[in-house]
Amino acid sequence: MDKSPGEKLAALLGDSLEAKVEGKVGSFGGLLSREAAILLLCQENGISAERKLVLSEARGSLLPFSFSARVDRVFPVQQFPGGAMRTVRLHVSDRSGEATLVLWNEQAKLAETIFAGDEVECSGAYVRAGEISIGRNGSIARAGKGRMLGVAELWEGACNVSGTVEKAGAVRTYADRKTGEEKRMLSFTLCGGGKCCRAIWWSPPADAPQLREGAQVALQGATFRRGELHLNGFSRVSVQPGGGQEGKFAGVSIEGSDAVVRLGGKDFRMGVGEALSLLGIPPAPQGVMASTLLSIKAAALEGKDARYVLEGARLVSLRLEG
Repeated sequence: MDKSPGEKLAALLGDSLEAKVEGKVGSFGGLLSREAAILLLCQENGISAERKLVLSEARGSLLPFSFSARVDRVFPVQQFPGGAMRTVRLHVSDRSGEATLVLWNEQAKLAETIFAGDEVECSGAYVRAGEISIGRNGSIARAGKGRMLGVAELWEGACNVSGTVEKAGAVRTYADRKTGEEKRMLSFTLCGGGKCCRAIWWSPPADAPQLREGAQVALQGATFRRGELHLNGFSRVSVQPGGGQEGKFAGVSIEGSDAVVRLGGKDFRMGVGEALSLLGIPPAPQGVMASTLLSIKAAALEGKDARYVLEGARLVSLRLEG
């Protein structure tokens, strides 16, 4: 078993540990806890003391930390004069709270492949001026695409959700309160898992699919706020006639860096992280390969009845029964 940072520090400093700790506490006027003093000494002696924190704990951290969170919104990239520097801000959240994540230069380029609803894993993070930044030796990685939720699973923030349309209305126009400009909106009710909620599609595109009552739909890039789902012109809505498709879940195989999900005699290729998300499996813990975790979990689910939604040839939602 790996030693804790404190144990590694004790092995390094030996009998001088307590004197070093007392000296560090004293240098902060006695306001530093023993734990914080040990963590600072670890950092000074090249011992990684990074801990994984939830966002509500991150604000009070004096040392670099790691965290995982969901991306709620990606703001436009800011380019500085001369083009040498650029930055982008992401609004992220977990079940403990929310925060603003700031990415600079090379890290900011990663934002081009990160979208609202995605899960991210970050290390080497620190808090500065109330925002979370990633240090030069830190990293940010996309842990999985936004999982398709059911209506009964919704919680505040950005989401991808599937369900059955009920009480579908027609597109209607209204006047913007501030500008007087004529705009369009579509309102309908989405149900699933014994729960329903109102959905409002603001400024739907001219080629928006017709939403019929009883149709199974998948909404991507939606926001759940105050008990309602809100979509805008950048949201995507796909309709599956007949309430989606059904078949037996036949397992998952790993082919190189991809996962192949087998459903009802069909194969669907995707990234390992995306397959984990579709099956509702959390990202692999440190030290465990995501592909290994996926293979083990998927084997236990083989043979179950599945209901799934496609967008073209792409699998966007999967529910296993029983």
